[in-house]
Amino acid sequence: MTEPRTVFITGVSAGIGFGLTEELLERGWRVIGLSRREPSLTIDHEGRFLFQAVDVSDSDSLCEKVSAQLEGVPHLDLVVLNAGILGEFGDLREMTLDNLQNTMNVNVWSNKLILDAMFEGGRTIEQVVTVSSGAAVNGNRGWGGYSISKAALNMLTSVYAKERPETHFCAFAPGVVETAMQDTLQAREPDERFPSVERLRAMRGTDDMPDPREAARRLLAAFEKLPQVVTSGDFADIRNLPD
Repeated sequence: MTEPRTVFITGVSAGIGFGLTEELLERGWRVIGLSRREPSLTIDHEGRFLFQAVDVSDSDSLCEKVSAQLEGVPHLDLVVLNAGILGEFGDLREMTLDNLQNTMNVNVWSNKLILDAMFEGGRTIEQVVTVSSGAAVNGNRGWGGYSISKAALNMLTSVYAKERPETHFCAFAPGVVETAMQDTLQAREPDERFPSVERLRAMRGTDDMPDPREAARRLLAAFEKLPQVVTSGDFADIRNLPD
């Protein structure tokens, strides 16, 4: 019997990570997932979902927990480093360094630790997708800490691609998805300083803001193409992915 393909996903309890987990389980993959809370899956996974409760901001124990979770797993077909936080939204001058550092720790440095743990012991990995954002390149007002962290994640991805040429890396913007981040942003009072939030309000409930399961289908189709159309280590956006 053929072994199922194996994926490692962070942030599986909600949003994009949850959508990817359910979609891949339905397709017969084995999913190794971590997040702070265990997801309430609706898919009968027949033991193919291996979960560990992990807070990626806990840098003291993150490597150890990931190593333990992957013990006995010699090969990963796909890794999706999805866990992340919005952090504080508003003008950069109003943000504290403590808050900015926390955003960087979760969105950037946790991924460094996870990658180091995953590659230890000669484990082979076919493809790594770090979930980036259009915010990494557009610099819209209000997104300061998040934008900076995602730009740094893009460079982290680029550097690891050069260190690990046998693995295809891509920092990938998934487009706008209906997640808890949208709840947070759209609960804000209208503010003319932040027109990007008003654009998001207009997108809600349309095909431009899919739910996590529909987004997962689109993302998986894109992930399959990435090694053929994107140089390893580059940033790509689902909204303008080359054919």
